[in-house]
Amino acid sequence: MARIIKNFFISFGNIFRRTRTIIYPKEKMIIPEVSKGLPRLKLDLDTLKVICNGCGRCEKICPQNCIKVEKIIGNDGRESLKEFYLDLNKCIFCGNCVEVCELRAIEMSYKYQLAEHNAENLKLEKLDLAKQADHNLRDFWLR
Repeated sequence: MARIIKNFFISFGNIFRRTRTIIYPKEKMIIPEVSKGLPRLKLDLDTLKVICNGCGRCEKICPQNCIKVEKIIGNDGRESLKEFYLDLNKCIFCGNCVEVCELRAIEMSYKYQLAEHNAENLKLEKLDLAKQADHNLRDFWLR
């Protein structure tokens, strides 16, 4: 009985407090700098090409096996990226791919709202991942 009375007074006191939630989607919460959202491929600002060379280290380190890298060998014998696939159905946003990349070609964005009706839309290719790199990190919050 004492527990019921105690909880009543706690609930009654909460009536007069300010709310701690936000009105979504009108308001969006501020995401801390260290948060991890959708991974994306970075572009070289001079050539506007993807920095990734297709080494495949991110594919090997991924605990969920959601990254697939295809590379081609050019006439000069250098490896380059042909295709980069990311399956967001499996991704746990651990950031291992970012840490293992020697060229710093992958970064985590602040985009975390990834709800989708069709699971096929969560399978992203190189162009989908690079397309997001031309946006400013915080532009997402201005929409």
